[in-house]
Amino acid sequence: MTTATTVAGRPLSGWSRHTRHGTWHALLPARSGERTLGALRVDRALLAPEGTRERLAAVVLATARLRLPGLLGTVDLVAETGEVWLLTARPPAPTLADVLSSANGPRPDAGSVASILNETAQTLLALHTAGLTHGSLGPDTVVIAPDGVALLAEAELGMVLGDAAAVPVPGDTPHADRQAVATTAWAALARTLGAAWTQPGTPAADLFARCSDTAESEGLAAARAELVAGRAALPADFLRRTALRAATAAVTPEFAPPKTPQPSAAVAPGRQAPRTDSHQALTTTDPAPRPTAPEDPAAAPDRSSRPSATAGQPATVAHAHRSAGPDPQALLVAPGPHPPAIADQLTTVGRARRSTAPDTQATVLGKRNRVTLPPVAAGEDSGGILLRFGPGVPVEEQDVLRARWRTEASVPASPRSRRGRRGWIVTTAVTTAIVAIAVVLLWLLLRPAPAPAVVAVRVQAPAGPLHCGQTADLIGVITTDGHGGPVTYRWLRADGQDSGELVRTAHRGERRVRVHLRWTVRGPGRFRGTARLRIAHRPAPMEAEASFTYVCP
Repeated sequence: MTTATTVAGRPLSGWSRHTRHGTWHALLPARSGERTLGALRVDRALLAPEGTRERLAAVVLATARLRLPGLLGTVDLVAETGEVWLLTARPPAPTLADVLSSANGPRPDAGSVASILNETAQTLLALHTAGLTHGSLGPDTVVIAPDGVALLAEAELGMVLGDAAAVPVPGDTPHADRQAVATTAWAALARTLGAAWTQPGTPAADLFARCSDTAESEGLAAARAELVAGRAALPADFLRRTALRAATAAVTPEFAPPKTPQPSAAVAPGRQAPRTDSHQALTTTDPAPRPTAPEDPAAAPDRSSRPSATAGQPATVAHAHRSAGPDPQALLVAPGPHPPAIADQLTTVGRARRSTAPDTQATVLGKRNRVTLPPVAAGEDSGGILLRFGPGVPVEEQDVLRARWRTEASVPASPRSRRGRRGWIVTTAVTTAIVAIAVVLLWLLLRPAPAPAVVAVRVQAPAGPLHCGQTADLIGVITTDGHGGPVTYRWLRADGQDSGELVRTAHRGERRVRVHLRWTVRGPGRFRGTARLRIAHRPAPMEAEASFTYVCP
């Protein structure tokens, strides 16, 4: 089998990790300014049944359309060199299992447990509402981002390929109701985290135990409600995730290209050099793996059968926006030289995006473009104008010409030609006058009206909090001196969006001009949006801002 060294035009890093559905790799940036992506090579044995690839493509598309902030963002699903690759917006690392197994790093606290349980419960409930499930929830499928946000990985694979991997893992039990399986796994995760990161007998430990029991008896929604109601038992600053971010940073390595092994001895002439297995270079990781913490069998599968060298240290990168993805019939095709770019005009809680590419055609001030002409060899024609400097007209020929000028009589112009020339002059003068008058009239009609003077500006935001999927209508009130004309302004949002220059024409006598900004927020969580209204083309800045709150349980 040929081992791939690049996927979707990007080189594979030396980091890899085996999971129940295949092997994860990291895709290094192909050029400056790009972020590191994740790439899962799906196990061929899991794709062998007829129709599995089509179902996987359909589920990947359906999951991407949800745009859930609690899922590891999917970039594409491609097929290269006979393998199926699932590309994600970031590598699935570090996982919750890596943080649990870290013995020497910072230890998360009870607030970290509450944040992880709350975010995973929100994502699972959103999947259940959409008629989807996760399928294989456990510490090894929960990815911790650098800001401490918990992301669920391999959700699409668990829905289509199931819990059973190509090689049976001890503890696997078939279940008909996958939502019940996910709820049971979440309850086991609550017990595992509560036992690992809280002191026994404390209010926080009792809270997590109650949440686990409630999930098994009343369901996941009731367990999350119990968790939210018991927030008094948590640290006051648990929303900052300080301890969890520190623990995540401690187990985050740097992704690097695979190392090429050097030959140990010189090769004699006439002999072939020993062949090097490129797959070993692709799966090279830290030679000192960390021990794995014991887990509940219901929460995650036993990882003892996996190679310890490849279960090593993952890394994290910033969040990326999720794309709704291409058509499911076109997902399993060979990609172009680079993955498609992702763009989203909506604000999604827990995400941020910034991407700026340098302009290679920008004008550099302070430099001149000089064109150097190639030298022309002697005797060759340069193709230009050739100037020759000589003595001019001979003196004898000048005398002959003077004699002709003196002797030739001038022919008087006829009266008819003088009248024609006089009429042509009059016609030209009249035409010029008509054109000038038309230009003046056209300028008077089309000249820009003077802009009214702006006296004050303010912004009104919704008074109460917005709920799931609602749109905030921010109203800007611009006070003018009453003159008619265009008012140029722009909206600047706190999430980095810029509306560009907009124009609102004020009528004469209209002293208050109202402009609107509609801001849509989606996804569970809490978000505070601030919008600033700025008047353009002012010698001194004139602007105002207002904020609104978005809460989606």
